[in-house]
Amino acid sequence: MKKGFWSKATVSFAALAMIFGLAGCGQKSSSNHSSSSQRTTQSASAKAYTRANELIADGKYGQALDRLDEVDEPSKNVENLSMDLENFISAQRQYRQHHYEQASTKLSTMHSHSKPMRKAFKALRVKLTKAMENSENSQSSQSTASSSAKKQANNQGQTAANAKAASQTSESVIGDFANKAGYNKQGYGIMPISKNGNVYRFEVRQSNPDNTVANLIGIFDYNASTGTYTKVG
Repeated sequence: MKKGFWSKATVSFAALAMIFGLAGCGQKSSSNHSSSSQRTTQSASAKAYTRANELIADGKYGQALDRLDEVDEPSKNVENLSMDLENFISAQRQYRQHHYEQASTKLSTMHSHSKPMRKAFKALRVKLTKAMENSENSQSSQSTASSSAKKQANNQGQTAANAKAASQTSESVIGDFANKAGYNKQGYGIMPISKNGNVYRFEVRQSNPDNTVANLIGIFDYNASTGTYTKVG
């Protein structure tokens, strides 16, 4: 009797162990499949992100955006770079149409940490600064009967100074100011117009809903050392 009982019990324990063992294998297999799928998604995003940066460095912005759009489940890096590219391409289009103020509000602030994208943003900001200043100088000259050589020289000097400030101002400084002042949203344009040590002067504009006018919000001095800003105009 006892031998038969223990024999049956051993068989039952073995069966239970097999059942739990199979269940564990199933869970492990499911977990491995999920991890593999996640790695595949991350790999696709990483490859697209790397390739997009290469294309941006070559000035092929549209192709870079197309490459990022091919990713089915984009990572945060891909999403941020896509947003920057869309803003940049839109700002570049406005610039080519001589809508400089609207272009500045399209450029906005950066979301990604892409080095070639930052370089492209800065280059376009410098172009916009020059174009906006030259446009204002031209309108000012046309509003008067004549313009003296001295006044023209001063205008040219201001244009050069603004362009120099834009080239010396990093996107991270612009982003820091925008975050602290609350202008880190779509539709705001921040253009550097002067730099004195660690104090940067920015012109801030905001586009209207249909993006036909970029209204001046104000001119601000931002101290990058202290992280404080003051409206000066």
